Amino acid sequence: MTYFSENKQIPDIRVADFSGLTMSFPYNLKFKTDNVQKIVTEIRRYTDLPYVYVCSMEQIGFITDILALLKSQRSSCYPYALFVASEEAVGLDDVKMGHPDVDIIICKTKDTDSIRKKIVAYAEKRCVFDYDSLKITSNTLPESVDVLIVGAGITGLYAAKTLADKHISVCVVDKRDHVGGIWAMYANATSQVNTSEPAYRLIENKTRANRDHSYTREILEDILHISTSVSRNLFLGTQAEQIEKTNGTYLTRVKHGHNPVTIKSKGVILAINDRVGEPRLVQWNNQNSFKGEVISGISNGAGTYDWTNKRVVVIGMGAFAVENVRTALEHGAKHVTVVCRRHGTVCPKIIDYLNFASPYDEHFQHDKKSNMRNMLLWKKLYDLSGATQPECWMGKIKHTGHTISVSDIWFIAHYLKKITTVTGAVTDMDETGVMINGNQHINADIVVNCVGFHRNASIVKELCDYYDIYNANYLDKDFMYLADAFIDDDVFNSFFGSSVLEMTKFYMNVYARFFDNPDFEDMIRKDGIEQIDIENRSWSHYITGATALIQAYPDLRDIAADQVAKRSEIFNKNYDLESYIAANKREWIDTHSLLSGKTMNEDECLPYMFEKLIKKGV
Repeated sequence: MTYFSENKQIPDIRVADFSGLTMSFPYNLKFKTDNVQKIVTEIRRYTDLPYVYVCSMEQIGFITDILALLKSQRSSCYPYALFVASEEAVGLDDVKMGHPDVDIIICKTKDTDSIRKKIVAYAEKRCVFDYDSLKITSNTLPESVDVLIVGAGITGLYAAKTLADKHISVCVVDKRDHVGGIWAMYANATSQVNTSEPAYRLIENKTRANRDHSYTREILEDILHISTSVSRNLFLGTQAEQIEKTNGTYLTRVKHGHNPVTIKSKGVILAINDRVGEPRLVQWNNQNSFKGEVISGISNGAGTYDWTNKRVVVIGMGAFAVENVRTALEHGAKHVTVVCRRHGTVCPKIIDYLNFASPYDEHFQHDKKSNMRNMLLWKKLYDLSGATQPECWMGKIKHTGHTISVSDIWFIAHYLKKITTVTGAVTDMDETGVMINGNQHINADIVVNCVGFHRNASIVKELCDYYDIYNANYLDKDFMYLADAFIDDDVFNSFFGSSVLEMTKFYMNVYARFFDNPDFEDMIRKDGIEQIDIENRSWSHYITGATALIQAYPDLRDIAADQVAKRSEIFNKNYDLESYIAANKREWIDTHSLLSGKTMNEDECLPYMFEKLIKKGV
């Protein structure tokens, strides 16, 4: 499991100690072997926290071998730093590692207290993200550019980097004073990507220590890295007000500071999130009478709240709600009650892993036998844990409009009677809690508001004179609306999986393929390409569009196949099934111990049924 340091003196970091010194860290990993492969296997069982290593000067070559193996596997256990304990005079030139992604800290002592203080100081600095760094200073706006991109979130920045690498000039504008989109605006410090890490890689070729289902800090670090690479073409505090097309040229009126400016471009990409717009506001009846706290479940609304022994009520059951449940329980909440209109779908991490790691056929689909096996395991986990299945099961995998939340702790906490779900709505509040449906009172110390967001699709109609969109994400020639959309029933039935970044990667190749190319007119007339109302745009539309493009264009089929192959290679290297299950099972059992407040043996835990997948050669 993962721990956070707001209420602790020791930061959230795992120390792999090769020095033989006695280090006083709660997450200290020592080894009883000098076999590099066995050590790497053991390290990869502990993937929940970022790593630093401690070694003596004599072990540098040995550590280099370990790092080389982890790097070849692109493992998330690759360390942030190496602390070299030596009482002799040693400089950085004496430690020739050949691994530039590892910070080298020379400790001119073998005193464990001194080394510990250096590690704590490093972790406190390294593991806290500086949000001010997202406020990147811009230069003068250009008069013309090949492609204007509106939005400096994940999709906009990835689009900018992709086009710049293809020598297509870009200009990125965002009305806010920082980059990062919803990751910078709404994510909590404890937020995690709701998709397996290899399917959400903003940076693909650099060695990274991002964990599976990466945390906000890790994503923001990647955003900052890619922003820096396009910073000369990035303009913050710049509001796009109107986009018009005249004689084949797009004229975009923007407001930069107090000055209106018109930018000419051959193309435009709107990277404005569709599904996540403004947060929904809610005020419950008699809310002011509640003696506890009512907090928002987004934008670090919980802050440094002390959850210890608190009775928590979470309103909603989307991804943010499930995340706040996890955060509360990991921090010692006594019990969590989730109040929801209907039960959202929650899956264990292994099921999400299999959704991406399992082979695809020539039609970019998983075989039905594998899907059925996964569903049966998933259903059995619901049954054994006591968690309530979604009302739509098993006719549909999830309710229309819902996402699928990924959380092991959801099932473990149900098994340990730490979670209760209640269907209904808050109708009243009093000093001690909330009233549900006018007839059920729930005591609470804290109420977490996770009622979701308004959609943002209407903003496109306000920006430009377009009301329909092709299901290949085009509004017009070289004009693409590239953003997450309404999550309908078919969101997981494609090689995109549930990842908006995987969708973006494919469609940026499509955009570059048809940019400034007369073939566009032929493309939009292909079988399967159709127009829909912008505000009705959903995941199934651009899945259908991608399928049509792949069938019509062999080069795009090759691009899709290469995208899947590269992602599968990362899964097989970084998260091969045996290593993934070993880490997942170890964390599974430790989570039981964390929530119960005592060490629990495997036979006391919710059965971990997924090891059989290894024997079956999945």
